[in-house]
Amino acid sequence: MAPKKASTQEHLDIEDITDDLVILKTGWVAQVLSTTAINFDLLSEAEQDATIYAYGAFLNSLTFPLQVLIRSKKADITSYFQSLEEAQRTQPNPDLKRQIQKYQEFIQATVQQKTVLDKRFYLIITYSPLEIGFKGVGQKKNQTAAKASLIAAAKTALAPKRDHVVKQTARLGINTRQLTSQELIELFYDIYNPAPTGTQRVLLDSESYTTPMVEPAIANPTPASEKTVEAELMNINRPPANLEADLTPVPPLVSNSQSEALRSLQAATAKAAQFASPAPVPKPEEENR
Repeated sequence: MAPKKASTQEHLDIEDITDDLVILKTGWVAQVLSTTAINFDLLSEAEQDATIYAYGAFLNSLTFPLQVLIRSKKADITSYFQSLEEAQRTQPNPDLKRQIQKYQEFIQATVQQKTVLDKRFYLIITYSPLEIGFKGVGQKKNQTAAKASLIAAAKTALAPKRDHVVKQTARLGINTRQLTSQELIELFYDIYNPAPTGTQRVLLDSESYTTPMVEPAIANPTPASEKTVEAELMNINRPPANLEADLTPVPPLVSNSQSEALRSLQAATAKAAQFASPAPVPKPEEENR
């Protein structure tokens, strides 16, 4: 049995993204809508009042839960600067070219003083399997059939809700559309893998979502058997096969000339010891004889 590897994708709430829907591990299905924005401060007083009344009517018309998500990110305006430089270079009118240059200087000063943010607005509509009641709870279905049934029921329940939101937001001057599977994958990939600087569009395909976003590198260790441990110990205690071939005669610490000089010194020392030693004193008995 192959060891099971740990993956960070197991801790995500998303089970799958298919058919422009987000399937959660809890069994719920979410539909994400992207909306535009309006600058409320630039509207006249009458337009502001009309916008407020239309927004109130939109909230009162909702008969289902609706989540509003606002994402703020540090914007990367490098491409915008490049487009301004290209427009200035190709502009034949010197007055317009001068105005574009002044606008570039204004944008550059604004970026140095303040942080430019990119805001995106999303509306999320959710579907719960409990909306269809307890129908089919006791029936046994395989995973594929259950998933297909869930997607079909979610599409039927979410379609009128989506159309209602699109119609009501259009009265506010806001364009609303449903995100595709490709856009959903890019959105969640950007949420879980934020770019260090600026916004970054990650081109992914729908098949890459089935692979872990972070490849697992930790596996459960398998205990070694007694035979394996014994074999490892025998390999450690056994001397290498080429040990005899590697043994070379160790050169003597003293050379031949030094050895002969040492023997001559030892012989001279022995003769000097004989001459220096006193003669033995005869005993009394030997003198009488």
